[in-house]
Amino acid sequence: VISLDKEVGFFITMNPGYAGRQELPENLKSLFRGVTMMVPDREIIMKVKLTACGYREATLLGKKFNVLYRLCEEQLSKQAHYDFGLRNILAVLRTAGASKRNEVEKPEQELLMRTLRDMNLSKFVAEDVPLFMSLLDDLFPGLKAEKQKHKEVEAAIAQAVTDLRLQAHPEWVLKVVQVYEMCLVRHSLMHVGPSGVGKTRIVETLHKALMLVKFDQSLPPMVGQPHRELRMNPKAITAPQMFGALDVIANEWTEGIF
Repeated sequence: VISLDKEVGFFITMNPGYAGRQELPENLKSLFRGVTMMVPDREIIMKVKLTACGYREATLLGKKFNVLYRLCEEQLSKQAHYDFGLRNILAVLRTAGASKRNEVEKPEQELLMRTLRDMNLSKFVAEDVPLFMSLLDDLFPGLKAEKQKHKEVEAAIAQAVTDLRLQAHPEWVLKVVQVYEMCLVRHSLMHVGPSGVGKTRIVETLHKALMLVKFDQSLPPMVGQPHRELRMNPKAITAPQMFGALDVIANEWTEGIF
């Protein structure tokens, strides 16, 4: 007889067909009751989140946000790293909320337009940028928003570029700032691009810049804090060595580096 705790429940969330996910074995699936979920209405989610962040024009802005992402999915090229799903939407909404709190007096359409532009441009391949900007201009006609400023970080990046004896190409420096902005809303991120374009140097420059700023309680997260870089070569070890593995015979788990 196995005694069961009636206050414990097990739930499994599955995304069939999602990249990198595997189907549950049939013998395990048969032990659970399946519940089919409907596709969420993104526009309602956007509207509610924007309203919660203090946007008065949440209904109009939510509609524009939803239309932009739907058009991006339909018209932009298909790239493995493009993501216009809920995960990306929530990251944009968090940043839009922070922008609203920091710049209460600015027009709401300008704040959202700037957030959508700045948070998506960094991941687009070159041929998709003009199309995305065109879509943005159609949805926010006549609106030109300046890029969000990070005074302390941008000054420190300029100093770090000089200390590392690099050339401060404006497009490359912009990428460093964009990586910093993504770090504010993402737990992890990936640099994608051919060799020789400066991906490693971006990490080194940002790493040094964040430590160059003198610490102050009023500074944004990560700025002025000590940072440590741990570099790994995933090709040097196997996946089980990196992530851990289960011995199916002995039923013992061996920890990986992660």
